[in-house]
Amino acid sequence: MDYYDRLLNDAKALIKDEKFTEAKQLLEVELKMPYVPLQYEETYQELFRYCNQQLASELKTKKYDYEDIEALLFGSVDQASMACEILASSNVRQHLELVERYLSDNPNVLIRTLLIEILIDQNIHEEIKLNYDGLRVEFIAAYVEPVAERESTEIMVNMLSDAFANDNPTFYKMCIDSLVKELYFRLPFSVEEEETTYLVTAIVAYVYESLGDEAQFDAYISEKDLAKYVGYDLKLKEYRV
Repeated sequence: MDYYDRLLNDAKALIKDEKFTEAKQLLEVELKMPYVPLQYEETYQELFRYCNQQLASELKTKKYDYEDIEALLFGSVDQASMACEILASSNVRQHLELVERYLSDNPNVLIRTLLIEILIDQNIHEEIKLNYDGLRVEFIAAYVEPVAERESTEIMVNMLSDAFANDNPTFYKMCIDSLVKELYFRLPFSVEEEETTYLVTAIVAYVYESLGDEAQFDAYISEKDLAKYVGYDLKLKEYRV
């Protein structure tokens, strides 16, 4: 079973268990990738639409007030994910105090990422306080460039494509998936152009390591003369997700 089949089975299992939010998130990340085989893309999109329909139906059956959203957001990770779904489909400006209170108090990294993405999508101009791994910062989401629209993202995708897309498309896909997760975990911060080679090298190392093939990574950096770029810290490794 290859990567795409495993992902499809994982999504179907989540849907069977009525974990529509988790299934949607899994599919959404995949559908944002630069390349998905057509036969899988159509199925992923169909499942994604189904998850959206189910979530919309759930949201319509209940009216969520401030206290409901607060209880969900400060509950379990699954409950907080549901709160994010509610906030994403509503006017988050009405709940900025609640969102900031969560983000400023040691937030879960996955929920933190979802909330920041919601603020960016809704073009929020208010300054938001954030506890980012112990670093106290303030940011304005409207000024944070979306991950997919950044020039540095395009540069890194092209670097990975040039290195692996033709010779090892499955490995390339794994690298792209890991890169996208890393960039979202770094929100609201961006990656500067001078960091791109360091980050791409770290992503390649991360994927080879996950496959237990460190020797292949050593061969890769030797062939590409990338030894000086090794050692860049990844949030993926820090968070172990």
